[in-house]
Amino acid sequence: MQALVGDGVVIVDHATEQRWPAYMARALETGLRAQMGLQQYNHEGVLGSLNLYSTESETIAEEAPMIAELFAAHAAIALGHVREVGQLRDALSTRKVIGQAIGVIMERYGMGEDRAFQYLIRASSTSNTKLRDVALEVVGQTPRGTGLEAGPDL
Repeated sequence: MQALVGDGVVIVDHATEQRWPAYMARALETGLRAQMGLQQYNHEGVLGSLNLYSTESETIAEEAPMIAELFAAHAAIALGHVREVGQLRDALSTRKVIGQAIGVIMERYGMGEDRAFQYLIRASSTSNTKLRDVALEVVGQTPRGTGLEAGPDL
């Protein structure tokens, strides 16, 4: 939608809109009578757009854009939070698998922790593969039955 690449609120008048003729014809057939799009953003940038549709009125009420902007701001905060939590979970998971891979390399090759980590970094760099993926491969190659795949008993 136009609101995603523009800024502010985009209100579409379905009776006179000329920019998207195929879309407008199909929208009118399905009963869509009015439409408004708003950009969703937070401190990191644009997250997406919020699109609101009406099948009852051909006009957007004068106060609707202001109310919709408030709703879009709250939705952007929630979406940003969900995204941040997901990134933190990924980071924790990545850190865990890298730690496991370091342990496997230390045990396999008799290396210290720093040297094992440098080994992973070098393998990542020379193969042009993300460090996480190299670590997953190392951990995946751990022979079954060694006890390393389950971790030490505490």
